Amino acid sequence: MPSPGEYLTACKFYFEADGLTDKFIKEVSGLGVENTPAQEIHGSSKGGTITRQATPTVVKFTNITLKLIATVDVDLYKWYQECNEDMGDARKWAQNRKTGQIVAYDQQGSPKARWEIRNCYPCKYTGPTLTASGGDMANETIELVHEGIKRVM
Repeated sequence: MPSPGEYLTACKFYFEADGLTDKFIKEVSGLGVENTPAQEIHGSSKGGTITRQATPTVVKFTNITLKLIATVDVDLYKWYQECNEDMGDARKWAQNRKTGQIVAYDQQGSPKARWEIRNCYPCKYTGPTLTASGGDMANETIELVHEGIKRVM
């Protein structure tokens, strides 16, 4: 049996999408694919043999959520705005879909796992919660809708 290699830690990762790089990403969640089977079909055939079949349906992808540390960089917010602002015919979500990727690194900083995200665009933006008594970093959240993810390494 081959060795599984070095374990990946959940703290060394990165997200980028067609020209959106150098972001301080705090958390990535929602890398999910689901294929809920159609209701099982039960029946009885000649000789009283009972049959059962579960049939696959359409694949569903969960939205990917990126939590990032707020900085003066507003590239991700501008991307959201271009895709979602109510600008009538000026809304450009279809033209602004991007190919993204999430990469996990080993302890030496070498890429060891990669998920490609096809035709993603932001569908939700949440700004930071600011409190005078807090000592935490300000965080922003971007939620991405997409047309598929694939683990390529």
